Amino acid sequence: MSGAKMLDILDLFSLEHWELSVPQIAVILEQPQSTVYRHLRVLKEKGYVMEAQAGVYKLGYRFLEKARMIRSQNSLASVALPAMRVLTKETEETAILTIASDLVVICLERVESTMPIKVSAEIGQVLPLHAGASSKPLLAYMPEETVDLLHSRELLRKFADNTIVDTELLKADLRRIRERGYAVSESEVDEQVLAYGAPIRDADGQVIAVLSIAGPVERLSQKAEAQLVSHLHQAVHEIQTYL
Repeated sequence: MSGAKMLDILDLFSLEHWELSVPQIAVILEQPQSTVYRHLRVLKEKGYVMEAQAGVYKLGYRFLEKARMIRSQNSLASVALPAMRVLTKETEETAILTIASDLVVICLERVESTMPIKVSAEIGQVLPLHAGASSKPLLAYMPEETVDLLHSRELLRKFADNTIVDTELLKADLRRIRERGYAVSESEVDEQVLAYGAPIRDADGQVIAVLSIAGPVERLSQKAEAQLVSHLHQAVHEIQTYL
C-alpha cells in the first residue's frame, strides 16, 4: 500500500508543477504530513525526488536515467539519427529532433556540430511550444485554439529578445510556417541563436516531430538559407521514408 502512495506522490509532479512542498502534497492526497515525509524520504534515497529547498521537492535524476533507457528504444530517434548525422555533416550545424508532449516540446535527439553551440535543446530538455524553430512547426499544425490555450495557462512566456508572446502575432507566424513549409527563428529561446526547423510527418500525413538545425547567428546567417533548408528537407524526407 505504501508503494501505491509513493506513486500517488510522484503523479502530482507535472510540467506545470515542477516543485511541491510537503504541506501541499499532504493536502492534495489527504495524508498526514508525517506520512508524506516518510514516503518522500524513501523516494529521495532511491533518487526519484530531490529537495529543491528545505521541505520543497522536485523529481530526481533517476527519471533522467529511465528516460535515456526509453529513448534508446525509441524507433523515431533510431530512424532519425543517421539522417541527422548526414545533415550535421552537410550543414556543419547542430541537428535537433523534437516531439510534442501536451503543451510543451521535448528534445528527443541531438547531433553536435564540430563547432558546438550552447542551446537549450539538450536531450530530454523540456522546451516551450511557442518559441523557436525546433518547436513552432509542431504548434503550427495543431488547432489554432492551442495558442489561446497557451495564453490562458500563462505559458506564452518571454525567453529571449524575439520570443513572440502576442497571440495574434504568433498565429500569423504559424501561418507563415505552414505556407513555406519550415520555420525560422532568431533569438527566440536562446540569444544570438539562429535556427531552421521543418515538420516530420508519419505515414498518415500527421506532423509528429520536428527536425531542426541551429547555430550562432554570426555564423549561420553567412550561409545560404535556401541551401540549408534544402538539406533540412532532404533529411526529413529520408526519415519519413522509414515511418
